[in-house]
Amino acid sequence: MPRVILFNLLLFAVPFAGYAAYVWLRRRAVVGGVFDDAPIVWLAAAGLVLVIAGFAVFGVISGSEPDGVYVPPYMEDGRIVPGRIIAPGEAAGE
Repeated sequence: MPRVILFNLLLFAVPFAGYAAYVWLRRRAVVGGVFDDAPIVWLAAAGLVLVIAGFAVFGVISGSEPDGVYVPPYMEDGRIVPGRIIAPGEAAGE
């Protein structure tokens, strides 16, 4: 989970980093900070679009087989085995 959160935070920061790089490469005379005259709303909107696209890509490329079988959590030797989805051929006894 922390990896997903970090990935989305990085996606959100990409437009801001790109703008900062643009200002630095243009070598504008910056009186205040780099983001004083920045279009913050547009950068934030671009960051949100990237995060939403990241969620969509993550949803498409991750997951399990559509015909998988859900095995709920159960106790085994005094330990809780977490729930998971297994392929149909991996079912117990097959």
